[in-house]
Amino acid sequence: MRLCILQAGEMNKDIAEGLPGYQDMYSALFADNAPSVEVTFVMTLEGETAALDDYDAFLITGSPRGVYDNDDWIAHLHQFVRQVYASGKPLMGICFGHQIIANALGGKAEKSEKGWGVGIRSVPVTGASDLFPEGCASLDLLYMHQDQVTTLPEGATSLMGDDFCPIAAFNIGDQVLCFQGHPEFTQDVVGAIIDLREDDIGITTSAAGHESLKRPHDGAIVGQIFDRFLSNAQKNT
Repeated sequence: MRLCILQAGEMNKDIAEGLPGYQDMYSALFADNAPSVEVTFVMTLEGETAALDDYDAFLITGSPRGVYDNDDWIAHLHQFVRQVYASGKPLMGICFGHQIIANALGGKAEKSEKGWGVGIRSVPVTGASDLFPEGCASLDLLYMHQDQVTTLPEGATSLMGDDFCPIAAFNIGDQVLCFQGHPEFTQDVVGAIIDLREDDIGITTSAAGHESLKRPHDGAIVGQIFDRFLSNAQKNT
């Protein structure tokens, strides 16, 4: 399975020293949980483009940008999402990727009035999917976002959500699978981002976010979910 990871962000230079970069974290997520997946990175945020026929599946990463920003690469990425979807190839998204896939396919993502979601949050599984482990009632994932998907595309089903973030994961049949949380991040990475953005996030929310980082998260389970998703897609081609 040849997976193209469309990289829409990179670690802020002010905190990058000593922390893993995007490529390190995504490579580890798939190496540890989906070893049959061959990962290639395309620097979408720098204007690089991917050839649709060169890959079996695509994943869009998180980003400090918003889907509503006027960057040329974001406009092009909206178009590419629609091309991938029309091709029938599997498409996955994390955080910004989750949002831009929804936005490009007729849903909506926007800045939430509820403020920042940061740290490890336990979010209920609300939709039926055989991709999730049997009996899985919730997932504890690392979050770092202010934007949210507020309207799903046609044919999409919400898979996770709560009062703060009602659409924390969604799928469209067997082709699209997206999560608001960050299965690839580490506690150290999120802690450093909280410190960097404390003035925007707020002292109280930042402190609660740091406290939450003391417990483990379920990023590996999402990596395994991606593995099952891609395996199912490969069987159906």
